Amino acid sequence: MDWTLFGLVPMIFGGAPADSPRALLDEIYRPRQSGQQINLEEHYTDHLQSLVVYNLQANVVDASGVQVDPGAPGIPAFNPFLNGPETPVDALFVSEPIVQGDNAVALVSFERAGQPTVLTVSMVHDGTWKVDDVASVGAGEKWLYSWLLQYDPFDQQ
Repeated sequence: MDWTLFGLVPMIFGGAPADSPRALLDEIYRPRQSGQQINLEEHYTDHLQSLVVYNLQANVVDASGVQVDPGAPGIPAFNPFLNGPETPVDALFVSEPIVQGDNAVALVSFERAGQPTVLTVSMVHDGTWKVDDVASVGAGEKWLYSWLLQYDPFDQQ
C-alpha cells in the first residue's frame, strides 16, 4: 500500500489521524516504509504490556534459576508486526480492519527475503484503539504473540 496519502492527511487537516483501527495500523506500519522504528509497546493493551513485562522478568534468569549474564549475546529483538527482527520487508499490504463493536481484526501480508508472511492483528477499543494480540497465520510457523510471551515455547528462559 502506498502510505504517501496517509502522510498528507495530518498536514492537510492539522492533526493526527482519527482514532480508529485503521489509524492504529497506520501508526504501526507507516514508519516501516521509511525505515523508522517506533515504540511498539505504546500501542499494546494493558494485558499485552503486562505479558511483555512478565516475559522480560522471566528471562532475567535461565531455566535453572541462574542469573543471565547481561553481557551474553542476546536473542535478536522480535517484532511481532514483522514476524522477526527489524529488517526490511517488501510488498507490504495491510487490509481494511473488520470492526465488530469494540473489537477489530486486520490481515497484514508482506515478503522478507522472498518468504511470504501473513499476520492477523487483533485490536480492542478501551478509550483508544490498542493491539491486543498478533498471530502468524500464513505458511511456516504459526504463533500467537501473547502465548509466546507467557509460555516460552522455545525454552529461552
